[in-house]
Amino acid sequence: MDYYAVKVHYFDASALVKLVADDQDEEPGRDTLRRYYHEHARPVYTTSFCVAEAFGAFKRKFQRKGISEEQYLVYVRNFIRVIGNTFRIDEVPILLPLVTSEVERLVAQYKIDFVDCFQIVTIMQGQFRVLVGESQSILITADRDLAKAARAEGARVWECTSEVAPK
Repeated sequence: MDYYAVKVHYFDASALVKLVADDQDEEPGRDTLRRYYHEHARPVYTTSFCVAEAFGAFKRKFQRKGISEEQYLVYVRNFIRVIGNTFRIDEVPILLPLVTSEVERLVAQYKIDFVDCFQIVTIMQGQFRVLVGESQSILITADRDLAKAARAEGARVWECTSEVAPK
């Protein structure tokens, strides 16, 4: 009997942006990430905060003249399509004192932002926390500081700009 591990893939905002943005800033790791997403990444999850953060990244690219208005709208339309068709939202309840205190601990310890820390807490305490071994959830990110912090907390991570894609 063959064994097949199913792992949940959590995309942070930096990885979500790479799925649809074609500008030069997103080049490192973009093609590998897209290939992995199309060939392996199911089921896929993110947090509502990462979705909002990705929209903000597109807005910044446009406001800083890194992309045209036309390209901005293409990114937003493609992002809505990708999010709506394949992604599910998973996050721990942010209003729980245990969640906010854990997020604050991570912010203080690793000096990364609240949304990144919230994603770590979601992966470590969320609905798929029981998956272990080859089935352990994987955080996909292009943020090296987030990757380092998540690993230190016991999460499985793929930092897509500098690491080989997981199997």
